[in-house]
Amino acid sequence: MIAAIYARYSGDRQREASNEDQIRVGESWAAREKIKVGYYYQDKAITGAVRARPDYLKLLDDAARGLFQILIVHDLSRLSRDDYELKGVLRKLIFIGIRIIGVADGYDSDRKGHKIHAGFKGLMNELHLDDIRAWTHKGMAGKAEDGFNCGGRTYGYRNIPIEDPTGKKDAYNRPAIIAVRYEIDETQAAVVKQIHEWYAAGYSYKWIAHELNRQRIPSSRNTTWAISAIKVILENEMYEGILIWNRRNWVKHPETGKRTYKERPKEEWIIKENPELRIVPPDTIEPVRLRQKKNSNIYQTNTLSAQRYLFSGIMVCAECGGNFVISGKDRYGCASNKCRGPEVCSNGVTVSRHIVEERLLRGIKEQLASPGNFEKFKRGAVRVLEEHKNTDQSEMLQRQLKDATRERDNILTAIKAGIITPTTKTALESAEGAMQDIERRLKETATISVSGILPKAMERYQQAIEGLNNEFGKHMPQARDIIKSLVGEKIRIHRRGDHLEAELQDNSTAILAKCMNYTFDSFGCGGRI
Repeated sequence: MIAAIYARYSGDRQREASNEDQIRVGESWAAREKIKVGYYYQDKAITGAVRARPDYLKLLDDAARGLFQILIVHDLSRLSRDDYELKGVLRKLIFIGIRIIGVADGYDSDRKGHKIHAGFKGLMNELHLDDIRAWTHKGMAGKAEDGFNCGGRTYGYRNIPIEDPTGKKDAYNRPAIIAVRYEIDETQAAVVKQIHEWYAAGYSYKWIAHELNRQRIPSSRNTTWAISAIKVILENEMYEGILIWNRRNWVKHPETGKRTYKERPKEEWIIKENPELRIVPPDTIEPVRLRQKKNSNIYQTNTLSAQRYLFSGIMVCAECGGNFVISGKDRYGCASNKCRGPEVCSNGVTVSRHIVEERLLRGIKEQLASPGNFEKFKRGAVRVLEEHKNTDQSEMLQRQLKDATRERDNILTAIKAGIITPTTKTALESAEGAMQDIERRLKETATISVSGILPKAMERYQQAIEGLNNEFGKHMPQARDIIKSLVGEKIRIHRRGDHLEAELQDNSTAILAKCMNYTFDSFGCGGRI
């Protein structure tokens, strides 16, 4: 029996040594039980409320491959603090025959009543997260009422930490911070004021971003200015001396961990006036707000248009690395040149969207259908087919055959010892039947013929090429995914005088994997490339 240990710390009042402590506890349990630990997994500074943890996902993948039979954790909250996720992963691991041990909380999936134990722990983990959120929100609300900073950094201000007057230390033995107050940064404040004055005078977001970059004034991230950054500054009421907190409810996506928000009702907002933090005077703010109201829908329409076009975000400028997006009416252009100006990227050449789509799709088809690429795909397909007998499925069948053989031998040993019951014969026949079935499947896997499957792979390759027709762009999300699978994540666009040239990458390896996976699945082989 091989065991694996999984450790995790969230980084919230925990330290990196926490994982070492968890591993030490797990190893002690394994030593007492005389079990070998063969695999270690650990995620550092990642909350258990999300699923997208690198070693956690690797653990699940290795478990499905049968690399270990016991999983040891300090307690079930290390696996997940989400009740739904915890129940799901326990159900999956137990189904494939893995015993789960929670050393500190006494959980053992082989013990009677383990479902009740896991259900209780999952509920407690969920309540623990809810309590943390509630107490954090309550504490931040109090700070917001007192006019302190409850967010991150805001351009135009410095964050001044306020240390605990009692000399209390935090988890890292540093002075404990009880609050953070704002202080105007005069250098940045002058830029904020200038941005508002320019906009009030009729200049566009684009012109302002370009002018700041021309003057080489660093942005809040110490890089160049973009249109979006100008928009954010002009919409921030803080420069009027008005602090607003609790406007949005931020939540983490349970799968990706990415933060998203929903607008809260206005009556839940905490609004505090602080004239000492005013940067922009009222006579400048008023024309800014009037102009924003008039043009409120224009910027949103332009920024949302990108996802409606086939190659937006896939083409990148070879000069600066920025994405090519729709610039003007139905024309592609470099986003860096458009949003940040010629000081950041001098490639201002644009091209009709219809020309791009027609010529790129034609170029991709011609490249994929060339004799050289066709032969390369064919050689790769033959190589994969020859290697297929050594893939994960064969290994899994070998393990299953070994288990079935052991079960048959145990029954025969019992019969020889005189332990014969009415069900002994049935059990023996069942074990031998399982062995015969696995041996048959192993033979089928080992004798997959190139001549039998290769035509299917070549047919799939041809279908991928023929699918690039005029109707292709009508299903945009699927079409963009197919484009990426054919040419890679990015197509580099080079400026050649007054026109543009696309550089198509050789992505035959990815195409091979997709076509071969499809082909193996159609034969019921389940090959994994």
